[in-house]
Amino acid sequence: MRGDYRLTSFASGCGDSILIEAHDKVVMIDIHYRSGRAQDENDDEAPDFAKDIRAACGNDHLDVFVSTHPDKDHVGGFCEIFHCGSPESWDNDPEDSDPKIIVDEIWCTPYGLNPHYVTEQSKPITDEIKRRNALKGTAAGERDGNRLKVMDTSRFTNGAIATDFQWRLLAPTPAEWNIPKTAEGCPPASSNPTSLVIQWTIRRFGGENLILTCGDTSVEVLERLEKEVHRKTPDQLAWHVLLAPHHCSRRSIGRVLNGGCKDEEFTESAEALKALGEQRGNGYVVSSSRRVVRGGDTPPSWHAKRRYLRILANGGEITGSVEGRFRCTGGNGASDLPAHVVFNLTSGGPSLAPAKVPATVGLGGGGAAVGGGGSYG
Repeated sequence: MRGDYRLTSFASGCGDSILIEAHDKVVMIDIHYRSGRAQDENDDEAPDFAKDIRAACGNDHLDVFVSTHPDKDHVGGFCEIFHCGSPESWDNDPEDSDPKIIVDEIWCTPYGLNPHYVTEQSKPITDEIKRRNALKGTAAGERDGNRLKVMDTSRFTNGAIATDFQWRLLAPTPAEWNIPKTAEGCPPASSNPTSLVIQWTIRRFGGENLILTCGDTSVEVLERLEKEVHRKTPDQLAWHVLLAPHHCSRRSIGRVLNGGCKDEEFTESAEALKALGEQRGNGYVVSSSRRVVRGGDTPPSWHAKRRYLRILANGGEITGSVEGRFRCTGGNGASDLPAHVVFNLTSGGPSLAPAKVPATVGLGGGGAAVGGGGSYG
């Protein structure tokens, strides 16, 4: 229900689907909804979380959808859950499904407004962004369901969704989103460096909940943040919950040599890790990915997980307790099934919601949560 104070990272494979509920506002950061699989009750690898989003948006309106960048694992299934087109064309009583949710405001980067390429998964949200952009400067453009905020650090620095629900934009700069377009016939350049990087602050009864979301940002962006932000104002990169960039990829925290998979073929970036190292209290790192296994396909990367565990250990031993503060939506044990990672946002900081297993993990299985009841402090 609206009004709950929660952070949810939905189990959506290697893809981001993040929901923040606080102060009667609901914000979603990216989506990777695999509609065909999610509606197969025999498929326990793709929990259906559409009902959870609808429950959070009790009036069929989402306050803000943040599109960090238009890769398919961050925009897939947008039109399955959210209404695309003029709010006047919204059907509040479709015959064979629940009503779709109207997104009051979309945030994207200038690259997201004019991407170099469009895929089947990205076309619906790209078309919707362009539709809203065409309304800029008109009265219609200010209405719920039409609003658009095109963001980079030269245009926006910080703001508020509500009085105690604040955000700070850390990336991209104009140079980071203005990536070169490759020649026709060549593989397109990665849009990862164009990702929105945002620090979220939710206050409750004087206490803070700090969340850092990074999309698929690159090592070069994080190195820039270490130099320009971290060295001067480290609190601007502080977090109690860090959503590991690029689904716990090595390529956000270092450089992979010759496409290698071995640790000796990976050079970590001390600067990028410093930028991501501003943990407050006993924080949590969440990997929105498949289960992390040694020698598995990347992302997620086993090597990157070890670096995040070092951050969580804060210079100490990587104990079982520290291991428990690295959470993965794809499962955490040898045979764990995918499950949503849910935090309650409290006056004492984020705490893991108690685990609850749904009757089925497939259809209607959005209630799964990874939990342990520990607080950030």
